Amino acid sequence: MVRLLLIVHVNNRRLPDERADLFDKAINALLQVDYGREEGDIRELSTDWKPFRDMAQHLAFHMHGQGRDQGREIEERELKAALGQEADFEPRIDAFLQSARQRGSVLEERTGVYRFIHLALQEFLAARYLREVTMGAGGHPAIVKRLEDRLDDPWWRKPILLLSGYLGANAARSAREFLAALARAGETPDARIAAAELASIAALEWRESGEALKAECAARIIALLGDASALSGCRASQRARVGELVARLGDPRFDPARFHLPGDDLLGFVPIPADPEFRIGTRQSDGQRVAQIIGYGVPVHEFNDAPTPTPAFYIARYPVTVAQFRAFLAATRTEPRDPTALRDPDSRPVRYIEWREAMAYCRWLHQTLAGASVLAGSEAALLVRGGSWQVSLPSELEWEVAARGGRRDSVYPWGDTPDANSANYADSRILDTSAVGCFPANGFRLYDMIGNVWEWTRSPWMPDYSQVNDPRREDLDAGGDQALVVRGGSWSNVRDFARCAYRYRNFPVDRFVNLGFRVVLRSAPVSSAPLSVPLDSEL
Repeated sequence: MVRLLLIVHVNNRRLPDERADLFDKAINALLQVDYGREEGDIRELSTDWKPFRDMAQHLAFHMHGQGRDQGREIEERELKAALGQEADFEPRIDAFLQSARQRGSVLEERTGVYRFIHLALQEFLAARYLREVTMGAGGHPAIVKRLEDRLDDPWWRKPILLLSGYLGANAARSAREFLAALARAGETPDARIAAAELASIAALEWRESGEALKAECAARIIALLGDASALSGCRASQRARVGELVARLGDPRFDPARFHLPGDDLLGFVPIPADPEFRIGTRQSDGQRVAQIIGYGVPVHEFNDAPTPTPAFYIARYPVTVAQFRAFLAATRTEPRDPTALRDPDSRPVRYIEWREAMAYCRWLHQTLAGASVLAGSEAALLVRGGSWQVSLPSELEWEVAARGGRRDSVYPWGDTPDANSANYADSRILDTSAVGCFPANGFRLYDMIGNVWEWTRSPWMPDYSQVNDPRREDLDAGGDQALVVRGGSWSNVRDFARCAYRYRNFPVDRFVNLGFRVVLRSAPVSSAPLSVPLDSEL
């Protein structure tokens, strides 16, 4: 490959910016005898080098179609049969093979078996075949149809991306039309996600793709991730990969002009109805059932049979993201306690956050809803400006009723069976946070209540639920060093922790790689001075 780069550089005075253009020029050079510094100095082996290129791309597509295990090399008899399918190739097959045997060309031969001198050349030539032959016969629909059963095959990933680059280098409008069609392709869940991912990567790699195409790709990904029924079997790793692309494309769910809050009228807050019959935790009668699911006895502090009715409130659809937290820091001219909190992509949940930092964000958001002109008129701002609603962290009780999504007694928001494709926890094998909203929403249309990051609550830790309705438990001015409840589990935790009823505790100064938060909008004060956490350097 180094030799090829030198050849292309000598012939063209520079290396092409796009991979597809580089491979195209490298193949053209390999099919010619000499490599002069000027185009006119190149002596051709024969007048057959362009037909040889057509033969090579036909062969590459045939070989690649055999799959990863069988598609890297081909015996001479099979090679002749593949090329013999085209009448124009028949008279040139022997000369084509002689060229490969004598000087390598794009092929090399060893004991009657042929292979391309580098797999990348085979991948590009397969892509070139799709553009020059398949597209020529039926346009973009013909290419998409030809690729339909290969969209989620990793063996075809590079040829599809190289096809996009080759189209972009030769016809920008045609390339945009193809990528838009590719983004909408796919008949199975995995194929739909894979097609949207490939179109998005190609749009990001191609400098002239344009913002409109990127926006279309981002919207397609968000639509797919939000279609739980269509993507019920989509692998967790695939969800995380495409979610990561959304931030790079421009996440359509969040409004940069409004502090990266969600763009709906409630700014991402979701109403949770009052539930007078709710019971927090695990019932004693369900203990054995839950123990069988998680593989050990339910912790004593998790049991509760007493009613714990909940009032109506609003909770954020997503955990607070990196972009939202950065907007808060910029507006308040403060620095995070740990700069690592800002290193993730914008659409991931912020982490490494202490409890007081999370409360400071709540205070700032409350003040912003109350006074920022850019938020005036939104329903969330009107609630705050009416004087009876305020932003805070959720209580433990609010968190659990929201996490269950209307399923009062199920172990997980989706039912009683662990499912690594329904949340980002250890079994999902993502091994890191993922962009918010990559996994199915619960019954209240809330995302990432389970997994991704642990979430701070405003509730001090208690060894049982006997005081869950005691107003003093929510006094944020009392016991400043007392441990607080965290909920939801995270990407690094096993399925036992990724449950609606599982509870854990951290101290206010704790900040971890898997600890973040989300916010609520509630109608009653949480203490005599609920927003007393400072916004300055004393965080």
